Amino acid sequence: MHLLRVNGEFWESLSSISFHCFSIRLHGGCSSQDLIACLCANSFGALVPSAAIGGDIVRARLAAIHGASLPVAAGTVLVDITLGIFVQAGFTLLGLVLLVTATGKNSFVGPTLIGIVIALFAFAGFYFVQRLGIFRFLARIISRLAGSSEWQSLVQGGDTLDRTVRSLYARRSAVFACCACTMASLVVGSGEIWLALWFLDLPDSFLNALILQSMVLTIRSAAFAVPAGLGVQEGGYLVVGSLLGIPGDGAFALSLVWRAREIGLGIPALITWQVMEARRLWRARAAATAR
Repeated sequence: MHLLRVNGEFWESLSSISFHCFSIRLHGGCSSQDLIACLCANSFGALVPSAAIGGDIVRARLAAIHGASLPVAAGTVLVDITLGIFVQAGFTLLGLVLLVTATGKNSFVGPTLIGIVIALFAFAGFYFVQRLGIFRFLARIISRLAGSSEWQSLVQGGDTLDRTVRSLYARRSAVFACCACTMASLVVGSGEIWLALWFLDLPDSFLNALILQSMVLTIRSAAFAVPAGLGVQEGGYLVVGSLLGIPGDGAFALSLVWRAREIGLGIPALITWQVMEARRLWRARAAATAR
């Protein structure tokens, strides 16, 4: 039930399934509802104005609803976000090398590399503080500021979350497999753009599709605070498309194809999530009435 900040609900949900199964299986099993839950969470993050963090909250909630403990649900989301940033950085570098090779232009290489390095340093720091036990440390600070023993449970919860996160990172082979599956899903997801290029009678090499997937994803991720990347994604297609010899109207059409798929999958997924929440509420009320 975990996702990268990848704009493509179906492909990112497939990549998220691998991490969900790895993490939840360690703590009691992997349900058949994982793909639906991933689609719901990813659709919320993509379509609802929440600065891209709403989907993370939703997927942690859905994990808990489907039987995962709160530390496992929160821990897997945190680990997935961290791994996702490193995988996306690698995918961005791949697209950057291919773009320079294909166009011979490198004026944008410097700013892109600076952005990647800053992001990697930030998330490397986030990774190390996770390993050191940041959540128990923060909980202790809050408890001391509150000056009440009633907040001790928060410290215990922070310690449990720290141990859960460390146990997830300790599964090296599973973490590596998750990263490999995520990278593969990004590459395979480029096939969607490749088909769109072919149908629109545009330069339809898989190389162009891979470059567009990588660069537009990077641009949209950098502008994560913009709801649904409105305007940012379209601008990314126009800029990168022009470098690849794709006319402006064709690049804009590609963006609309992406939007159509995003909405076509996203809205039904959001409705499904609300139905799941309504059923859970109805069952809780029915159980309370029965008592």
